Amino acid sequence: MAHRSKATYHTRPRHSWRGGLQKRDVPYDVAIVGAGPAGSTLAWKLASAGVQTIVLDGARFPREKVCGDYIEPRGLNILARMGCLKTLEAASPLPITHSSTYVDGKMCYSGKIPFYGVYRHLLKHGYIVSRSLLDNLILESAVKAGATSHQETYVTNFHLTRSGVILDSTHHGQRVRYTARMIVGADGVNSVVARQAGLFSDDPRYIALSQRAYAEGYEGEIGEAAFFFDAGFFPGYGWMFPMCQGRVNLGVGVLKETCQRNGLVVPELFRRFFEKLKQDHSRCKKLKLISPPIGGIVKTYGGSGPNYFEKGLLVGDAGCFVDPMTGEGITPAMESALIAGRLIMGSLPKGALDAKSLSAYETEFRRYFDPSMIFVDLCAATLRNPYYWRSWKNALLRGCTLAQRDSKFAATVGSCFGGLEVSPSGILAEVFVKTVSSLLSLGPQNILGFIDGRTNEDAFTLNEIAAWIADSWSSLLKDPSWHAGWIMDVQRKWLRAFSIITERLPDLRVKGVV
Repeated sequence: MAHRSKATYHTRPRHSWRGGLQKRDVPYDVAIVGAGPAGSTLAWKLASAGVQTIVLDGARFPREKVCGDYIEPRGLNILARMGCLKTLEAASPLPITHSSTYVDGKMCYSGKIPFYGVYRHLLKHGYIVSRSLLDNLILESAVKAGATSHQETYVTNFHLTRSGVILDSTHHGQRVRYTARMIVGADGVNSVVARQAGLFSDDPRYIALSQRAYAEGYEGEIGEAAFFFDAGFFPGYGWMFPMCQGRVNLGVGVLKETCQRNGLVVPELFRRFFEKLKQDHSRCKKLKLISPPIGGIVKTYGGSGPNYFEKGLLVGDAGCFVDPMTGEGITPAMESALIAGRLIMGSLPKGALDAKSLSAYETEFRRYFDPSMIFVDLCAATLRNPYYWRSWKNALLRGCTLAQRDSKFAATVGSCFGGLEVSPSGILAEVFVKTVSSLLSLGPQNILGFIDGRTNEDAFTLNEIAAWIADSWSSLLKDPSWHAGWIMDVQRKWLRAFSIITERLPDLRVKGVV
C-alpha cells in the first residue's frame, strides 16, 4: 500500500445500506470514472502520491476495446515509468520499425519509420498490443500503487455537494453511491461525466468512425505498419498493423461527417477494404479473420473544450485527446492523465477544486498539446473536403516519391502523420522548397508542351495546379454552402496555427510530461 500523504487523512471507506442503496460513508479524494489508459494512468499517478483514489468501470477486466492497438515510443516511455513495459514485453510483441503507404492499391512508400530512433530517450520502435492486455496491465499497476478498483460498476449520474461530489452507479443491478472530493471523467467518447458537466462534444467534423478486426495468416517477419488511402473512404484511411505469430490488427476509419453526407456505411467499407488488402499487399494474401469486425468511435483534439468544471476534469477520449490525423489516442490519453494528476496533487491539499482553480488544467494541456495538435488539426480540417481527393492523391504520390529518396523530407513532413515531433514551420519550409524547386525546373519548352497537351514528369507540377483549381470549382459549384463553411473553418484554424508557426513554439510532447 502506498504511503498516504499528510494532505489526505482519509481511512478506507465503510459500507452501509439504506433502503437498498449501498453507500460509501467516507469519501475518496478522487473518483475516476473509466479504467482505460487515461483513467488507470491517472489512478496510478495519484495513488503513488498517497491520494485516496477509486477508479470505476462498467466492464470486467480484461476486456476488449476497439482500437488500432498502436503504442508509439512516447507511450512506451510512460509505460516504462509505470513499471508496465517489462511485463508487456514478456508477451513478445513484434517491434514496429517500418511503415508503408498504399494509394489506391499501389505501394508508394516503404522503409524504416523516419522519425523513430532520432531521440535517445525514446525507443526506436512501437508495439501493437491488444487493449485487453494493455488496459488490464495499466489498471493492475494503479491497484498496486494503492488505488481502489471497482469493476462492473456503471456510473449513471453525479451531483455536487458543498464538500465534494456524489456519484450514483449500479453494480449487478444494485444501486451504489460513492462520495469523493472531486470527479474525473475518463469514460470515453460517450462520457456520462462530460454530459453531466455540460462539456459533451458531438461535432461530426471531429468524430471518426471505425471498424476493426484481428486476422491471422500474415506472412511477414518485419514489423511494418501499412496505411491505405483510397477514394472510397477519403478523408480517412485503412490500416494493417502486424502483431506476432502471423496475427494482425486491421481496420478502416472515416469521418462521421463524411459518412453522414455521403451515406457511407462503415461495415461495408471494412468489407471492401479487407478484400482489397488481400489483393494489394503481398504479405496479406492468406489473411483470415479470427474475430468479427467491431465498430468504434474516437473524438479528436479539434473538438476539445475546456475539459474542466466545478470539482472535476476530463481526460482521455472523454476530453477529445486524440490525434486529428491518425486517430491515435493511447499516448495522448496517458499524457492528459499525467497533466491532470499533476494539477490535482497541487489542488487537493489547498482545497482548490472550484472551476476557476481547475481552469489551470486547460492552460497546462493547451501549452503541452497545442504546438503540435493545432497544426495537425489544421491539416485534418483541410483534408475534410472530399472534392479534393484527386489533388490530395497526386500530392500524396509526389510526397511519397520524395520521402523514399529524401529521409529529411520524410522525417519532417511525415511527422504530421504520427510523428514524434511536429514542427509546423519546418514542415511548411520543406513543402515550400520542394514546390518552388519543381516550378523552377520547368523551362519554356515544358510550359509550351503543357499548353499543347504534351506532358512530362517536370510538367506534372502544372497539372497539379490545374487540378487544384478544378477541384475548388467543383466543390464550390456542387455544394456552395458547405464549401463556404469549410473555407471559413480552415481559415479559423490557420489563424490559430499562425502564432505557433511564427513563434516556433517547441513540441513539448518530445520530452513528455514531467
